Amino acid sequence: MSRIFIFAFVLFATLFAVNAAPLEKRETSFPPCPDLPPDAVGLDVKMTPDPFAPGQEETFDIKGTLKNDIITGDLLGIAFINLAEKHPVGGPLIVDICSLPGVTCPIKAGTTFSTTQKYIAPGAEELPKSYAIVIAIEHGNPPDSVALACSAAIFGASEPPAVPADLDFWGFL
Repeated sequence: MSRIFIFAFVLFATLFAVNAAPLEKRETSFPPCPDLPPDAVGLDVKMTPDPFAPGQEETFDIKGTLKNDIITGDLLGIAFINLAEKHPVGGPLIVDICSLPGVTCPIKAGTTFSTTQKYIAPGAEELPKSYAIVIAIEHGNPPDSVALACSAAIFGASEPPAVPADLDFWGFL
């Protein structure tokens, strides 16, 4: 009888401990975009809420130390990209970095750049099976633009290399 009591006590204690332990929250990772030019860097991106809520406002905290100066006309873009069709889902957010409040240009290479941007995520009905949230900084205008920084979070891809090799991550700007 005491063995059953001990077994039940251990079982309940284990279930209580497992149930009471907080689940580890997975933070969305924004690694550098594939095939970046040698002078381009990845960005440190945190989004809130995480995971994002379709159709709701997202806040992106973006930081990075670029290898090139940021000058007037350099653009920061945030977009959801359909990986299969290689185009933006909804309208991307595109801003001139030097027009942001509190930013004084030029920002010299090697100096940490930081900004917080708000963006409304596409609704759930607009999102394809596989997509990326791309944060990019570029100099110049297409087709003569140069990537300065790029990071992307991939969603719905079966394996990490499911990103098309010919996808131009900063071409949406």
